[in-house]
Amino acid sequence: MSSVPNSAVEPESAALNLAKPERMLAGFPWVSAIVLYTLSWGWSLLRPNTLYWDDWEVYFNKPLSNGIKTLDEMGRAPWGGLIEYLLLHIGVWAVTVATFLVFLASSLLVFGILRHRLAIESSVARMVVLLFLIVPVNHARISVAIFDYTTSYFLFYLGWFVLVQFKSLKGFVLACVILFLSFKTHSFLFFVLLPFLHFAWLNKTELLDFKRLNRQHLQIVAITTLPILYVAARSLFWPPSEAWVGYQKPSIGGFILWLPSVAPLIVGLIWILLREKNKKGIDVNFLIFWCGIGAIALSLMPYFVGGLFGDYISIIALSSDWGNRHQLLMPLGLALAIVGLNGVFKTHLKDLIYFSVILASLMFNTYFGSNYYLDSIKKDQVVDLFLARVDLKPSSALVILDDTKRFNGRGSTYRDYEWSGLLKIAGHEVASVSGKRLCDQQPSANQLTLKSDISYLRALATRDLGLYFEVKSCSEVLAQNG
Repeated sequence: MSSVPNSAVEPESAALNLAKPERMLAGFPWVSAIVLYTLSWGWSLLRPNTLYWDDWEVYFNKPLSNGIKTLDEMGRAPWGGLIEYLLLHIGVWAVTVATFLVFLASSLLVFGILRHRLAIESSVARMVVLLFLIVPVNHARISVAIFDYTTSYFLFYLGWFVLVQFKSLKGFVLACVILFLSFKTHSFLFFVLLPFLHFAWLNKTELLDFKRLNRQHLQIVAITTLPILYVAARSLFWPPSEAWVGYQKPSIGGFILWLPSVAPLIVGLIWILLREKNKKGIDVNFLIFWCGIGAIALSLMPYFVGGLFGDYISIIALSSDWGNRHQLLMPLGLALAIVGLNGVFKTHLKDLIYFSVILASLMFNTYFGSNYYLDSIKKDQVVDLFLARVDLKPSSALVILDDTKRFNGRGSTYRDYEWSGLLKIAGHEVASVSGKRLCDQQPSANQLTLKSDISYLRALATRDLGLYFEVKSCSEVLAQNG
């Protein structure tokens, strides 16, 4: 047997060399990515210490460990909430900065995934990554309460990258462990189908060899069992409390509602099979588009099946409140579909589709970003209004109507615990405060209607929202309405 020359590189060594940052990230669009990403999401860094939505319930005036306790009650994995728990010792701003960096880091992993043994050119991978970074979805990421989803997002793409990048047994085991950790956000139990298919494609020659059982057969079984193991472990070791048993519970109705989203994927598959049958070529751009719409359908599946999307309008609603957190998995599919569609029509439209979506994404992100920026300022100014009120007593019962929701992030509604938290910052403890129950349910309360005569653009330019309370007793309100 001849000896191997020193200059030769074994397959495993090649895989290890490929993983070096300078090779993995060769061709990554650093300047474009940082500029476009900062323009889209840098607004979150302007007022990084703001609490939003469930942050007021979970973190305000609570022990730092309360976030972990809340996740435990929901039946989330015991390692959930640990990273934000550590970051919160530094400050809320540390979570905000980490969120900004984690999504940027995830794009590096996606670039490595796309470039590894796939028929995707570097230029196409760059386009996908840029859209992956800035498509205007999941603006709820600004909330500390969402950070556990954010870390799952990073862990998932890290596990996928390791799975397809390294051939060694150690690399495979590490990938499985990381993917398993990402399941603390349960939608990834479904989304793991993507790295599963990628791994199967890369090892198709060995997997199609049914004459003998090889390592790849055992590995594909191991990946398949990962979500099953997680569900079993959750049932045995960290089940949800009684109050959370029904949350995210799969339903047949939700599955049926989701099925139409698979129709484009099936139609595309039929077209591909017909082209193959007639021995006609298939445009690689169409394949990218087809994979994209498949990834979009898969990204929606857990949220429809779990009853978190009641219709298709709620997916794209501009005033989505905090429901846009259910768009967590959509960026990859959207980016692939748009870049693929752009490639299909590139002969006639150049890159018009791609650049139009880039521009639209920047516009939407700028607008939604300004929503949260004004929302943050609004909280401070509401506290000032509460500070000026000398009529608030410990026995006071308040009904608060918000006529200034145009200043709220994605049209969100302030929950009762948010109003209560703002009152506490102003030094007031009242008997009750509600933005849901009206005067007919609390006739002895006072109704405070938050108003403003300032336009959105003027408020953005001056940072003065012109807020004021119109105060009436509920008895007066009921008399007028009666």
